[in-house]
Amino acid sequence: MGRYAIRRLLQLIPVLLGTTFLINYMVWQLPGDPFAARCGQRPCPDAYINAMRAEFGLDQPIIVQYWHFLKNLLTGDLGVNFNNVSVASQLAESWPITVRLGLMAVAIEAVIGILAGVLSGLKRGGFLDNVITISTLILLSLPVFVTGFLLQWLLGVQLDLIRPTVSDGAPFVELIVPAFVLASLNLAFTARLTRTSIIENRRSDYVRTAIAKGLSNRRVVGVHLLRNSLIPALTFIGTEVGSLMSGAIITEGIYNINGIGGLLWRAVNDHDFTIVVPIASLLVLVYLLANLLVDLLYGVLDPRIRYE
Repeated sequence: MGRYAIRRLLQLIPVLLGTTFLINYMVWQLPGDPFAARCGQRPCPDAYINAMRAEFGLDQPIIVQYWHFLKNLLTGDLGVNFNNVSVASQLAESWPITVRLGLMAVAIEAVIGILAGVLSGLKRGGFLDNVITISTLILLSLPVFVTGFLLQWLLGVQLDLIRPTVSDGAPFVELIVPAFVLASLNLAFTARLTRTSIIENRRSDYVRTAIAKGLSNRRVVGVHLLRNSLIPALTFIGTEVGSLMSGAIITEGIYNINGIGGLLWRAVNDHDFTIVVPIASLLVLVYLLANLLVDLLYGVLDPRIRYE
């Protein structure tokens, strides 16, 4: 597995280079000049626009711009934004909050989603199965922003159980509800995937053999049935880590969380692509590493899977 992990890491390099180049190219090729509207109500002079483009290297070929970006990214020097504020310092303040929110969302999605799917699959056709099925359908039918505003109004305004907006420090307790909102759609998908996998694998020969050998129901479910049934859910959770990080933009906006989402939203509105490009590149890196981790976990869950 060690050689496989090294090979996969080496494969990530061209993927990361290609995606970050496309991000740089597409962002800087968007219509409109990011400096043209920075002079208030009056149009900016051409001399100012040309000076700013030269300062940020936008007058150079795209390959040269990308080389400078890549060199700065590897050295940790991301330069300054259009307001001469360090991009690295802004990311250092915002990124940990979004990572904490995203990890909490993944934990909620995995624990509640898998547990609900297992219970629903084992009790197929029963009362608990019907309750879980209806609940997941409700979550699937509601967009994240509707769920976020609904829980904010119900728990924060009507019942006064939570703060309607998260404080600056974003403590763990205040992030529980936003993390649930962020994970709500994926949680429902995970539960339904796990339920389907449990139902299918219960009819497998290896499960019938384990039951015929007289193994306890807990051992049959926990050791034999659950490990194989988790592979589809694990695949889905791993591939959705990147979307959770990017989807945090909406959740952070609803609960006024000072994370990457809020920073990215403000940067897009200001056409400040010096912040958009590093954030998008970091999201790509998170997505690639999450997929690598999922591939490595396959061998842990299913001994039949071997990497060479």
